[in-house]
Amino acid sequence: MSGNPTAAPAHPGGPAAPPAPGPRFTAHHAGHAWLLAPAGPVDPRARAFTAGLAPDPEATVVVADLPDGADDATLDRLARAVPAGTGDLRLVFGRPPLRDPVAVARWLAARLGRAVVVARGPLLSVPGGGLYAGPAHGPGWLRCPPGAPAVPHSRTFPRPTWEAALPDHPWRLGRSVAEPLPAGVWLRPADGVADPGGHRGRLLRGAGVHADLLTVAVGAPGAPAVPVADVARFWQDLPPSLRPAVRFLCYGPARLSGGRHFGDVLAQVVGEPVRLLGGLPRPGRDGADAALLTGPDGTPGRPLRAREFVHLPPAATEPPASPYAVAHGWPLGDLPEAGPGAHRLAEDVVVEVVRGGLWVRPEPAPAHAAQVRGADPDPEHERVLCDAGSEDLLPRLRRLAQELTRSFPADLRRAVRLGVCRPTGPDGGAVPHAGPAPGGGTAPHRAAPPPLVSGAGDAARTGLTALAAEVLRRHPELTGRETDADAVTALAAVLGRLAGAACESPGDLALLRRGLDMLPVHHGPTGLRAPLDEPMRQWYATPREITDPQPCEASARGPADAPGGTDFLIWSTNGRRTDLLDPLVPGRVLFAPGTRFRVLEADPGAPGVVLMRELAPGEPAGDTAADRAAARDLVRALRTWNTGHDTP
Repeated sequence: MSGNPTAAPAHPGGPAAPPAPGPRFTAHHAGHAWLLAPAGPVDPRARAFTAGLAPDPEATVVVADLPDGADDATLDRLARAVPAGTGDLRLVFGRPPLRDPVAVARWLAARLGRAVVVARGPLLSVPGGGLYAGPAHGPGWLRCPPGAPAVPHSRTFPRPTWEAALPDHPWRLGRSVAEPLPAGVWLRPADGVADPGGHRGRLLRGAGVHADLLTVAVGAPGAPAVPVADVARFWQDLPPSLRPAVRFLCYGPARLSGGRHFGDVLAQVVGEPVRLLGGLPRPGRDGADAALLTGPDGTPGRPLRAREFVHLPPAATEPPASPYAVAHGWPLGDLPEAGPGAHRLAEDVVVEVVRGGLWVRPEPAPAHAAQVRGADPDPEHERVLCDAGSEDLLPRLRRLAQELTRSFPADLRRAVRLGVCRPTGPDGGAVPHAGPAPGGGTAPHRAAPPPLVSGAGDAARTGLTALAAEVLRRHPELTGRETDADAVTALAAVLGRLAGAACESPGDLALLRRGLDMLPVHHGPTGLRAPLDEPMRQWYATPREITDPQPCEASARGPADAPGGTDFLIWSTNGRRTDLLDPLVPGRVLFAPGTRFRVLEADPGAPGVVLMRELAPGEPAGDTAADRAAARDLVRALRTWNTGHDTP
């Protein structure tokens, strides 16, 4: 077997030869790939393997079920069965071929006139249908263009967007070692890890691969904690554009000395928000990512409903902000949002997603909130916890919790356990999420966002001002015509709005407009989702001009999974992107207070969707050509979003 990726093809290219004698191959479509197998009954194991492979955005995946002893004539018959096309092929062998896989791939590339991607050496199947070629087994996946040498392509299929930014071999970080994984990286202590091979194998085979997310498993069960300084160095060595893709996983101790959570300490050290997974990431049956509880020895346990949390760095004079959930599987979508990961059960009661399950509590959050939010999940059951900080409120909270659980599907009702949580000692931000439909003027009323919680007053303003100054230090081009001090103040107003602070006075609104004017313009489609009753739907069914006196938040990625029953698509001409301020919410677009919108005619291509376009200052509302063009482009964007792609 040749070990040279650039070895010559085993068979010359050129015109196809007459069919060679022997059984022909047929192509069977299975899942996202093709199975090329000898004519006749298909091996069900080969079909199941093919159907389980992940989609490849770069190539057509073909699984070759070659018989033992395949010769050139067999390869010729195989080539005739390859589905027609001109793009790259990814060749996966159902059983290891006797010949060099790269030589076979180069022969097929010359025969078909198409580049073929192939792996030399054994492949490891990973959750979600991926295939990993580890560094111990050769150069990984190689791309073989027709008539050209093979070149390295990737280690993992599907190829992650972050792979090229990281070494493909272990490297030292202070007192720690970083090891590549199919899903990302394992940061572990250099010494003191019992059974490192077992933990490595568990992470290799257990962590699901996501092309756009970089999972960083930190620590090892029973081993000393990885120094936060080593993790921070890993973070700071990453390109800034890659950091929003990082998801940390506490594979070792989650509590550091002093009892603080690793995520809180890391966010404080790096000075940026960081995201932590609730458990070992694993693709779910319905296509949604799952998180499996990590046991004391590292073995995966039950699936967790709370999948992902954001830890925020503390403001200059405040205690660390508690983490909040940004991804979970609790059926709370019909309840109005009261903040990220929190939904309203009553006027003064919310249910919040925490690591241990659900927390039914009064609003505002009690002083012991950090204790509840930081508690670990039960190894056996999800729990719905009623806050017992006030014995007078407890009976009512229990009743609301029971009503909530009765609304769950039967299997979830049987799985959860009701309980109470009491403060164990002195202790004690969520960022409310904006998402109302454009209103204002004669439009239906909508509530303003609540004031900034757990940080009102001078402390919050100091933190926002410091953050605004840091953003301007990194992006001095935003200052424009403003003086440095005015630019900091204006940008801090935008940061306050992103943190949920209400704009209550004309001065607040004017300052927010100035801050938004400093940010990049988004010209194109945006979307949001909001709850509308039938009278409001009828109101929006008539074309009209409206003015929204408050800032309006939408997303360049479409309505996505926001709560509410009605989608609004808005063509933006002057909306402002906030990615530079909050990379954890990519694609967010804010329309300034006082923005005018034109409600457009309903389109049969988007039933039940409200179409609007932003009117530029001074622009008349009667431009029917602009209305038609905006409606056409919005419907096209809706189709793109519905296929799972982002618009630029």
